[in-house]
Amino acid sequence: MSRYPFPSYPSGWFALSLSRDLGPEDVLTRQAFGREVVLFRGSDGAPHVLGAFCPHMGAHLGKGGCVVDGTLRCPFHAFRFAGDGQCVAIPDVEKIPPAMKAEAFEVREVDGAVFVWHGARGEAPSFEPPSYFDLRGTEGWTDMSWHTWERVAAHPQETSENSVDLAHFKHVHGYTDMSVVDPLEVDGPTLRIGYTMARDLSNLGMPGQKVESVFRVRVHGLGYSVVEVSVPKFNTEFRTYVLSTPLDRDHVILRGGGIMKALPDANMSAMVEKLFFDGFVHDVEQDFAIWENKAYFERPLLAASDGPIGPYRKWARQFYAYDEPVAAE
Repeated sequence: MSRYPFPSYPSGWFALSLSRDLGPEDVLTRQAFGREVVLFRGSDGAPHVLGAFCPHMGAHLGKGGCVVDGTLRCPFHAFRFAGDGQCVAIPDVEKIPPAMKAEAFEVREVDGAVFVWHGARGEAPSFEPPSYFDLRGTEGWTDMSWHTWERVAAHPQETSENSVDLAHFKHVHGYTDMSVVDPLEVDGPTLRIGYTMARDLSNLGMPGQKVESVFRVRVHGLGYSVVEVSVPKFNTEFRTYVLSTPLDRDHVILRGGGIMKALPDANMSAMVEKLFFDGFVHDVEQDFAIWENKAYFERPLLAASDGPIGPYRKWARQFYAYDEPVAAE
């Protein structure tokens, strides 16, 4: 029995792979939403996601399947399927039955990750995952760093909830002097909040000194979060990505990305980016022991110092297949 009372997997965009892991000839099998799917790239390089099993006689398309002319070839009888799932070739057969079609999913490739749409009610995508690279470009930024945690006992709603759980930043992560600079704002599937926090620099050889950072959080559904971080004291800017995808009802695969605005000195830039990204990975991992051992209370007894957890949970309800969905205000 699941620890979480939600009536469905949430609707939204969820990462299945990093772009760098899906080459032009690759066929990847991934678990998501309690099932398996396969990924491949078409002849134009665009990623596609199909259900794992061939509609002909049930062969697993990711176990021996291969890419042929931008289509996915079944390892059993060599049927070939296009990115939309339609069968486009059957050996020794001229007329292909229109019903010979594999399950296909909506896919987007954004900022170095391949996202698939999951509709809690089987609905089509209701929003798009924004690309921060397209909006601002990558010129003058470092290369993206990524870290993947393969199986974490948590749920996408819990991992995203950390962004509004202001009290835990002090008690779990050691931040101090927190102040909200951008109050919680919800806009359909997007949630925003901004705050400042300070941290001791002992781990950088500067005991007794603190540095203040400004965090501006953007949560796009429950599977795609971006945090813009600026450190005025050092004139540096970072961007972090947290991509949480449900493997089953009680586990997620978590991918964390980090990129930094490059400094004038390339060596200094590489060193600072590494320190920042290592710190980001460390902070994420500090939450694991909490997630893996906690219970989920639908109506927690909240304190004034917690942050806007109640409004966050009301916003999150829109992504589930409740009998009477509650839309965000």
